[in-house]
Amino acid sequence: MILKLEETGFFMEKKRYKTAGREALIDYLSRNPDCQFSAEELCIAVNGDAEQGRSSVYRHLGDLCRDEAVRKFQSNDGRGSVYQYVGRSCDCNSHFHEKCTRCGAIRHLECGDADGFVEHLLRVHGFAVDRGRSVLYGLCSACREMSETEGGRA
Repeated sequence: MILKLEETGFFMEKKRYKTAGREALIDYLSRNPDCQFSAEELCIAVNGDAEQGRSSVYRHLGDLCRDEAVRKFQSNDGRGSVYQYVGRSCDCNSHFHEKCTRCGAIRHLECGDADGFVEHLLRVHGFAVDRGRSVLYGLCSACREMSETEGGRA
């Protein structure tokens, strides 16, 4: 008798090969942890061409996002996605992220007051926040200072 894999209750983990392209992508992202890149920019950085290896880059990015080594965010123009290396040791589910709408920097927001806000939303509004997927948009301190220096508004 042959049982289907699902009927046995066992699931096979997808084997991920260490290809040169995957390793080059991880290396590039890990050397630029404070930067976000579109898939096209990563194709150019890793392969020297926006078209060459595009499907492989997308596949590797999908795997890295599932492994939580890379985070996927909406681009500043809202038309696509950007990717940022966070490493495997980062617990992005325990904090909010802040994204500067001017320079595009994405940072971890480690703030004790955020815990109180999350508790308030749950207790008063019955809303459970998914911190790992929560991004606050605004101006980072460097861009705010630049705006104030230029005489603009923050």
